[in-house]
Amino acid sequence: MANSHGLTPRLVKKQAAARKLSKGKKKSFLVYTGNESKESRYNLSYKKRVRYFQNKQAFPPKKLPTKNIDSLIEQGILDDRGFFRKGKKKNYITKRMTDQKGLDFYGLPR
Repeated sequence: MANSHGLTPRLVKKQAAARKLSKGKKKSFLVYTGNESKESRYNLSYKKRVRYFQNKQAFPPKKLPTKNIDSLIEQGILDDRGFFRKGKKKNYITKRMTDQKGLDFYGLPR
C-alpha cells in the first residue's frame, strides 16, 4: 500500500531519501555555506550545502594585483573605459554595469 496516494515510485523514493537526510537536521545546519539566509539553507539538503562549500573553497575569488586604474589598463585587465576584458561586463571605475556616460559594455545606452 505504499502507492495508495497515487505518486509514482520514483517520487516516493525521493521522499524517503529526503526523510532520511532530514533525520540529523541539527548537525546538518551547522555546515557553513557562506552568506546565505536561514530560509534558503533550510530548503537545501545537507549534501548540496557541503558540496557548495567545498566548491567555494576550491575556487577562491580572483584578486586584482593592484587597485590603481591606470596600471590595470596598462596590464590589459581593463579596457580604456574601465570595463573588465574577461569575466563580468562590469565597470571597475563606476562599480556598475555602465560607464560614466551611462553606456554599457557594448556602448549602448542602458
